[in-house]
Amino acid sequence: MIALLLSVNVAFAQDGGIESPWTHGGNVGFNMAQSHFDNWSAGGQDNINFLGLAKYDINYKKGLHKWDNSLDLQLGYNYFNLDMKPIKTDDRIFFSSLYGYDLINDHWYATANFTFQSQFTNGYNYAADSTNCISGFMAPGYLTLGLGIQWVPNEHFKLNLAPLTGKMIVVNNQRLADGGAYGVKKAEYEDVVEIIGTDTLTYQRKVKNGENIRWELGAQLTAEFNYEIFENVTFSSKLIAFYDYLIKSTDVNALGEKYTCPVDFDWDNALIMKINDWLSCNITARLVYDEDIAPLSHVEGTTFRQFKEVLSLGISYKIP
Repeated sequence: MIALLLSVNVAFAQDGGIESPWTHGGNVGFNMAQSHFDNWSAGGQDNINFLGLAKYDINYKKGLHKWDNSLDLQLGYNYFNLDMKPIKTDDRIFFSSLYGYDLINDHWYATANFTFQSQFTNGYNYAADSTNCISGFMAPGYLTLGLGIQWVPNEHFKLNLAPLTGKMIVVNNQRLADGGAYGVKKAEYEDVVEIIGTDTLTYQRKVKNGENIRWELGAQLTAEFNYEIFENVTFSSKLIAFYDYLIKSTDVNALGEKYTCPVDFDWDNALIMKINDWLSCNITARLVYDEDIAPLSHVEGTTFRQFKEVLSLGISYKIP
C-alpha cells in the first residue's frame, strides 16, 4: 500500500498538460441517528447510531498493462447507553489489487489478483454473551493471491477466473484458534485424573495449541457489476466464490459433518441513491456461505448462511 501511494503521488505530480495513466476517485460518508425519550408514555430507549463508510479506487492503464486497486472500509456502532459498551452494527476492511495484461482488445486479460479482508474491532454474539469476542482484527483475516484470466465485455461487468489461487485464513486470537474457529485446526487436549484425598478430580489439559493459520489452494471466481439505473441511482454487485482443491471426501465442516457445499460464497450488493452533493441514501445487503464458520449458538437449525442488510441515510462526499 505504501508503494502504491508513493507511485500515485508521483503520477499525480506530473505536468497537468500530460494525460496521466492514473484514474482515481471514491466516496466517504458519515451517517448518524439519535433518539431521546423523557417521560414518554409510549416507551422507548435512548440511542445514538454512527456509521462511517469509505470507498476509494486507484487505477492505472497504459498500453497493454492495467492495475486496478480498490479499498472499502465500513465501521458502525449503536449506543443505547453511553455508560455501557456500544453494539457494533457494521465492520469491514476489504482491499483488492489486480494486475492485468491485455490479451485481446481490452476484453481479455491475463491477471494476478490479491485480496485482503478483515475487520477493525472485536465482534460479539450479543444475543448470547457480550463479554467474549467471537471475532476481531485478523481473527479472521483472509488473504488470497491468484493467477487467472479476466473477461471485460463492457464497462459495467467484469469476470475474473483464477484457477490457481492460494488462500490464507488467519485467526490471531488463541482462544478462538483453540476452538477451531473459522476452519483452523483446533487445540488438542488430554484427560487428566487427580486424586486429592478422598476426592477425584477430572479435567482436560491442553497439550497443543490450536493453529493460527489455515492454508487453502483452489479456484476463485470474482464477478463485478456496476450500473447507474437512473440518474444518481447506482447499483453495484460483487460475487466471490472459492473452491478448495485440498478438501477430501472424509473432511468435515464446522459442525462435524461432511461438507454439503465445499464452495465458499461472498455476495455483496449496494444500492446508492444520491440525493444531492452532500446527502445520500445507501442500502447494502451481503450474503455469505462458508461451512468452515459454525452458526452462532442462538441460531436455530444448522444453516451456514449468513445475511446482513444495512439502510443508511447521511452525509456523503465524492472524492475526485
